[in-house]
Amino acid sequence: MWLTRKPRERRENSISIAAFAAAILLALGLAVSGWGLGLESSLRDWRDQMRVSPATGDIVIVEIDGKSLEALPTWPWPRSHYAQAIRKLDAMGASQIAFDVDFSSRSDPENDAELARAFAAIAQPALLPTFRQRNSASAIESYTEALPIEEFREHTFVASVNVVPAANGRIIRYPNGVVTNGVARPSLANMLARSDGEVGNAFRVDQAIDINTIPRISFIDLVEGRVDSARVRGKHAVIGATAIELFDRYPTALFGVQPGVAIQVQAAETLLQDRVRSETGQVLPLLVTALLLAGLLAAGGRSKRIPVPASLAAIAVGAVVVGFALALDQRHLIYVELTAPIAFVVTFFAVQRILVAAVNLEAERMTDTATGLANHNALGQAVRSDDAVFAARIADFSDVGSLLDHDAQVQLEVAVARRLQIAAGGAEIYRLEPGTYCWIAGTLETEQAEALFVSARALFNAAFTTGDERFQLTPAFGLAKGDFKGAATTAKYAASEGRLWASDADEQQRSTQFKMRILAEIDDAIESGAITVVFQPKIALQTGLISGAECLVRWTSPQFGQISPAQFIPVLEDKNRISGLTHFVFDTAVRRLEEAASLGHALNLAVNISAQLLSDPGFIAEIVRKLRIANFAVDCQLTLEITESAPLADSTTAKEALNRLVDAGARISIDDYGTGQATLNYLQDFPAQELKLDQSFVRGLVTEAKDQIMVRSTIELAHALGFAVVGEGIEDEAILNALRELGCDYGQGWHTGRPVKWERFLKELNARPTQGVAA
Repeated sequence: MWLTRKPRERRENSISIAAFAAAILLALGLAVSGWGLGLESSLRDWRDQMRVSPATGDIVIVEIDGKSLEALPTWPWPRSHYAQAIRKLDAMGASQIAFDVDFSSRSDPENDAELARAFAAIAQPALLPTFRQRNSASAIESYTEALPIEEFREHTFVASVNVVPAANGRIIRYPNGVVTNGVARPSLANMLARSDGEVGNAFRVDQAIDINTIPRISFIDLVEGRVDSARVRGKHAVIGATAIELFDRYPTALFGVQPGVAIQVQAAETLLQDRVRSETGQVLPLLVTALLLAGLLAAGGRSKRIPVPASLAAIAVGAVVVGFALALDQRHLIYVELTAPIAFVVTFFAVQRILVAAVNLEAERMTDTATGLANHNALGQAVRSDDAVFAARIADFSDVGSLLDHDAQVQLEVAVARRLQIAAGGAEIYRLEPGTYCWIAGTLETEQAEALFVSARALFNAAFTTGDERFQLTPAFGLAKGDFKGAATTAKYAASEGRLWASDADEQQRSTQFKMRILAEIDDAIESGAITVVFQPKIALQTGLISGAECLVRWTSPQFGQISPAQFIPVLEDKNRISGLTHFVFDTAVRRLEEAASLGHALNLAVNISAQLLSDPGFIAEIVRKLRIANFAVDCQLTLEITESAPLADSTTAKEALNRLVDAGARISIDDYGTGQATLNYLQDFPAQELKLDQSFVRGLVTEAKDQIMVRSTIELAHALGFAVVGEGIEDEAILNALRELGCDYGQGWHTGRPVKWERFLKELNARPTQGVAA
């Protein structure tokens, strides 16, 4: 097939547009619905991991840790301990002292007084926590504050420590402060960082600040004088609980479960390091990504020298967007949300590749792989019911082809197609099989056909040259309306009659007469012996021994000569006359099995059963009766091969019929597997023990990669399901060896044994041992 670039470009553009639309819809759905929040959270954690950095060290945590609780066992501690810590920190030069400890209730008056005196004595006012709490008992939404007791507030600042964990338990967002009953309370983090912020709003805590790098000193070490003043001097000191048994702990994205005081300091460090970032949301980066890809695709489409593949363009755009977002991360600038852009790029890439693969597969299905010409599938889609379909058949092309190697034959066929295209006025030429071609001419009067065919024949007066060989080829032509198979058949008929051309009317009349003669003569042909049964050996591939044979029919007609089963069996099936012929072959097989058994041969004979007979209860009952009274040894077996030439009208009835046949002792084989009706549903639904690979796959096993894949996968599937596998159409040693290497169980073909009469087959059996019946 001679393709121009423009149709291919249009097809690729259509694929890109479809993929773009699917990608933008899915990504927008994620962005608008919020379904991508979980993915965005995971992406943020990954991005934060790449920019982890230490705390400033300006804030130190004084830990109420396990060691301190053990040294000072009475809990809650007497407030004199906190007074002692305040005096120590002040003496060591701490710039500020803060507490993440609840002082909202009174304790021993003497201890409360001592702590109040300590607050009053230090240089900088301490920061004490306040908690806003909702009044759950109130019908109206209202709040109260858990403030430090009054004498503590006289010489301290009060800071809010309210935090709200997200659904995953983490402290993601931190408030600048809260308003309780009209009073604004800045947050502890804002006051530690001396950062302004609108009370009521919140900022995102930077999860990349390494909590483990925040300086810590043990409370007991501080009060007992074991801490170097250099660790405190000039720094903010926050006293809070870190001991596990005090239960003030939260999960973090990167550093595991951490105490609440550490989260407070991480929030303060976010402000100190100026890491509060605005966020783009999903829609803006999605639109930017989509515009970049659209622009790149448009630029690639305009480029004649270096077109940009759409999938590569998507990867490039995705890399640019992600790289830009990561660069902003490293500078702690605006946070670009990536879920929607990534979803867009991934969806575009996946859909585009799937559509390309589907289109390529369809194009491959529409193309003859040998010559590159359009094939019968493409013709079947192109032809309309009122089209005039022309066919050309090269007489004796198979004889010419046998003289050429594969490449030379391909060159010859392409040359023939080019001459036909001239005669067809530039119309596309379709190759149906070697030496047979078709084209469509739209509507055309039959009277015009004669002149067209005469002109076409004249183009073949010049010989064809292939390598050193010259060939004179003679075409015959056929014409049919809306039916390319009919056109091909009439061309074949014209070639056989030595005519220039024939129409479908000629062939239809001839075909009708032929069918009528078949139907009229079939019974007499069986009775007179004009129809006989021959036996094609079936061998076990791993041993090379004969395991059985397939019973085939041969008809020698006084008028028509040798009539192929492919000609008369479809006629009998179409007119529901196949039953009589099947009984004749079945009875012959039973007699031959009985004879083989009497001679000591374990043999398996196969008889073809048309699928339509499985819906005939009378036929099934008679075959079951014959199986039950058959007198051949247990080692011998009769296999019924279900042909796919007629579709199953009722699969339930067919399955029941097959079960009855199996119960009566028959073995079931699925014939022509891989074509027509013989598909996976046979394996799933029917009680078969064997499948036969269609010879169209076997013959191309050595040269065609697709056939190799088909055969290998079918054998593996069949063996996994417990089926024996027979390969048909073994025409040479290379195919035989290939089937054996793939693990095929049995084989038949002209290379392993041609169909012969029973006497000759029996002589072969007597000359060498048999394999035995297939499992």
